[in-house]
Amino acid sequence: PHGPLTRAPTFSVPPTTPTTTFHESRFGNRHPYASQSMRMPTQVRMSSTYEKLMEKLPSAAVVDAVASVSGNKVVASDVATRAGVSLSEAKKDLTALASLSRGDISVSSDGELIYEFPSDLKTVLSSNSAKYQTLQVFEKVWPTVFWGIRVSFGVALVASVVLIFSTLLFVNSSSSSDEDNRRRDDRGFGGGGFGGMNMWWGPSPFDIFYYRPYGYYGYYGEGRDVKDPEEMGFLESTFSYIFGDGNPNQGLEERRLSLAAQMIRQNNGAVTAEQLAPYCDVPNPSDSTSSYVEESFVLPVVTQLNGEPRVTDDGDIVYVFPELQISALSSEVVPRTSESAMVLKRAGLPPSATAREIRNLLNMSRINTKGALEKDDLIRLLEDALPPMSMEEEEELSQQDPSLLLERQYKFSLAPGLNKVLAGGLGVVNLGGALYLGRIFSEYAMYGVRLPSYLGLTQSIYPLLLGYAILFNVIPLARNFWIKSENKKIEERNRARRKWSERLKSKAGDIGRKLRSAAKFATNRKQLKANDVIFDTKESAAEMEKSKNQLDLDDFDKLLDGDDSFQ
Repeated sequence: PHGPLTRAPTFSVPPTTPTTTFHESRFGNRHPYASQSMRMPTQVRMSSTYEKLMEKLPSAAVVDAVASVSGNKVVASDVATRAGVSLSEAKKDLTALASLSRGDISVSSDGELIYEFPSDLKTVLSSNSAKYQTLQVFEKVWPTVFWGIRVSFGVALVASVVLIFSTLLFVNSSSSSDEDNRRRDDRGFGGGGFGGMNMWWGPSPFDIFYYRPYGYYGYYGEGRDVKDPEEMGFLESTFSYIFGDGNPNQGLEERRLSLAAQMIRQNNGAVTAEQLAPYCDVPNPSDSTSSYVEESFVLPVVTQLNGEPRVTDDGDIVYVFPELQISALSSEVVPRTSESAMVLKRAGLPPSATAREIRNLLNMSRINTKGALEKDDLIRLLEDALPPMSMEEEEELSQQDPSLLLERQYKFSLAPGLNKVLAGGLGVVNLGGALYLGRIFSEYAMYGVRLPSYLGLTQSIYPLLLGYAILFNVIPLARNFWIKSENKKIEERNRARRKWSERLKSKAGDIGRKLRSAAKFATNRKQLKANDVIFDTKESAAEMEKSKNQLDLDDFDKLLDGDDSFQ
């Protein structure tokens, strides 16, 4: 008997009709899988297309953060701080971004990866990634499309009102036996551009349709495309009345992580729970001076920024973030609040206004500037002359404070007051007309009468008209109750964060002791430089070895220069 490896296995191929493939005609090979090999290029192309569609794109926040860096050389902690993402997500997105943009990666002596990207990062991404290019086109087109969607709700409301009340007029005119009344109704409806409906409308509603000439979608645009909510037209205001204007706290989690990471860096990588509290969803602090604090609220921030708990000699917990203390940048990420910039903005001046410009404005307002020599003195005079800040301005100023995370409250609608009243009033009128029309149609249905032509069309789509009229009034009503509930929760969270911030500034109780203990765990931020790199994808192995040897020689020369025993 032969062993299992003493003879080669044989394969029996079932007889098939011989076919000559390109491979056979050229090489004389009748391999049974030769014809299948000719299908591989198509499969490869399909696989390549699928991979392009499914390729992992870095988040827009990471791309923007990298593009905003001068020199485009960053490490993961820099991107996490600027973009407001976790360190693990920053590392994954940087790797994907380096692959798509053909960026370079170098390794420091500590094993830290340093990413370097081209200066025209977004242009390179668009040329290398069809998916990214498609998303860029979509972002440009979507505002216009979304504006059309918003306007369509106003058009639907007007169409519904016109359809319902024109049907009512037709039905009432057809049931009248008075020829003079019928002629008058016909003249009123057909000859004067809806003139006969003035008893329902008052002035023509079309006078307000183009309150603002929307040639493009500009309400949520950027730069010069930004429009004041007061300029929102009636048609677009209808959508705002029904569904609102979106989440005012979009990007809250990114902002939370960004502010927390910047605060951690400013405190040299070691902080307490009280320092993280103004950025977390925290309960109200207790009134007692006890040092015990339930610190579970810090876990989301600590986990995402790779923090590590340390226990002090006094039994307190300090959180250290060693990875955040490594950076390739030297500048601050989040600028400090500038109240002076808000004062200049309220006065109609740019933040970069000079002392001379401020003085001229004060003199034009006949405000005495005698004794005000410095710019800060002039800004103080300007602030005293301005009226008190509105709630919106106070909210905007608080949003710029990096020491505290505050959420914006929901607003029912950003549309102008008149447009909201018109939208709500027409919604109620539309619902009343739909209910009245339904009663008339029910009378015809009792006798099995099917109305002809235009009236028959309205009768067939009446369920849709009624459903639209009901939802038009129910959705805003339900949303109003939901907004009140959400705003109450937002106010409670903001109040709790303010209390924690005030307690931290006062250093009440044992907070001062814990802050001093945290300072003992602090480490200076290490800024990576060119001489820290031991490997770079831009250089060959020979060049890297030569550079390393040169660095070693330089270090040895420094030792010789500093040691007098060699003299």
